[in-house]
Amino acid sequence: MDNNKLAMLLGFEDEPITEKYKAQVNFTINKIGGMPDYPLNINLEPPICTLCQLPRPLVVQIYAPLENSTLHRTLYLFACINPNCWTLNESWLCVRVQSQENILNTLEDTTATVPKSSATDWCADADDWDDDNNANFNEENGNVISNIEKVSDEDEESCSLEDSLRSGFGNLSVDDRNANKGAQGGAVGRLHSPLATAEIEGNEGEVISIDTPTFPQHDIASLLQEAAPLPQDICQSGPRRASLIQFSPYFMSVWEESSEKQSANVTDRHVKELLQEYQQKNDDNSHLGGGPEGGGAEGGEGYEKSNPAHGDKMFHHFLSKVQSNPGQILRYGRESSPLLLYPLQEAPRKCQYCQGDLVFEFQIVPTIISKLKLVTDPKQVSRLEFGTVLIYTCRKSCWSSDATVRVETVIIQSELY
Repeated sequence: MDNNKLAMLLGFEDEPITEKYKAQVNFTINKIGGMPDYPLNINLEPPICTLCQLPRPLVVQIYAPLENSTLHRTLYLFACINPNCWTLNESWLCVRVQSQENILNTLEDTTATVPKSSATDWCADADDWDDDNNANFNEENGNVISNIEKVSDEDEESCSLEDSLRSGFGNLSVDDRNANKGAQGGAVGRLHSPLATAEIEGNEGEVISIDTPTFPQHDIASLLQEAAPLPQDICQSGPRRASLIQFSPYFMSVWEESSEKQSANVTDRHVKELLQEYQQKNDDNSHLGGGPEGGGAEGGEGYEKSNPAHGDKMFHHFLSKVQSNPGQILRYGRESSPLLLYPLQEAPRKCQYCQGDLVFEFQIVPTIISKLKLVTDPKQVSRLEFGTVLIYTCRKSCWSSDATVRVETVIIQSELY
């Protein structure tokens, strides 16, 4: 299969899954967070982190049936929210569940009104990209809302404290000569100043005032490295712990990745026309002293694409691809090439069940981190940190009649500092 012809499908955050839809969501729905929706014949306990024994919440659920297959096929990605486990492959888990076609028949009546992904949404023949279904595409890409909390104004409190200190010290009467003024007119400390200062008498042009430096209120470096503490209810073992450790659920919508050329034709067409018009008007100036290509010895300098200043081409490419389609949180392209931050140190292993080859299927990018909020979090805090998470699956998608799940391979690439 020619990888160049495979379309990369992008996942975007959609509307939240409220109580109105929860009872109708099933394993054929692409979503972020919530509890995993398994087929009716499968009942699995929440997966436990093998490193810290903490229940792992669902990060994404992807419905990804294969061509020429009668089986439903859903991928579930879980992660441990313990900061000590963030960068370890063992703290993540991806399971594949497959089921027979007739299982869906019992769910069709209840899912008729739900925004549902079709069976070809994640396949190579995905063709339902009409304008009506994507009328809100800009909204999906603009769903990142920063939660900015108002901070109380401390200036008034500090001013009132200074005023009270000044009024208190102003009523003091100090008669001690040495405690108030130097006998020979030496350095004198200002009585009403809340800060330590020193003034040297002399000509006005030679007066030096030394103020005590203001110390920062917060250690910015430690704040950047500090992870949000886990809620007390989660740290304590109990039957409710698994239900508390879950991310707020959202539907995930799908859009085919647009290349730079397609993006220019669709979203920047007017800008391109204005640029061409400007270049035509200034054609003589732009090619002054040179040929048609501007390559004369004394001609205008042509644009030459430069490498990133930091020299990391892979990271620059990763950043450019993510920014070219703002809002993307997931990239799906079975048997295509993943978007890497840096070269893989270890090649993906063989399938642990059939010993067949593994192929790249999908990855999540760090833009999803801000969407992952625990249902118990009062405000937005980071519960995961990573550069990108790569999922490799069995090329054959091997399965057997007595199988319940298949565990797939997860590779973590940490952030670059």
